[in-house]
Amino acid sequence: MQTSKLFNTLVAAALLSGASITASHAADSAPKAPAADTVVAANAAAAVPDETITSSAKAALGADAQAAALPVNVATKQGVVVLSGDVPSAEAGDRVVQIVASVSGVKEIKNELKVKAAG
Repeated sequence: MQTSKLFNTLVAAALLSGASITASHAADSAPKAPAADTVVAANAAAAVPDETITSSAKAALGADAQAAALPVNVATKQGVVVLSGDVPSAEAGDRVVQIVASVSGVKEIKNELKVKAAG
């Protein structure tokens, strides 16, 4: 009788163990929903209107003491920003590109700035 109870207990334990392994395996192989950060990344990559990119780029340039005085034109089409105008040095042009590159929604920058020495 003792052996029968022990046997039944072992069989029950084995069955329960097998059931939990099967359930665990099913959960592991089930399709997973995208992680929350994937949704955030998709929202972060949402298209920003060209007008918003242009105005944000102009505001960022205006807020920079060195770039504010430069006669730089900013135009945006499909997230691609075209910079044109005259800058006093290559370093000043690089600064303008760096500032505009930090603007949200900018996909690419076409640098058409010309270096012209003052005077």
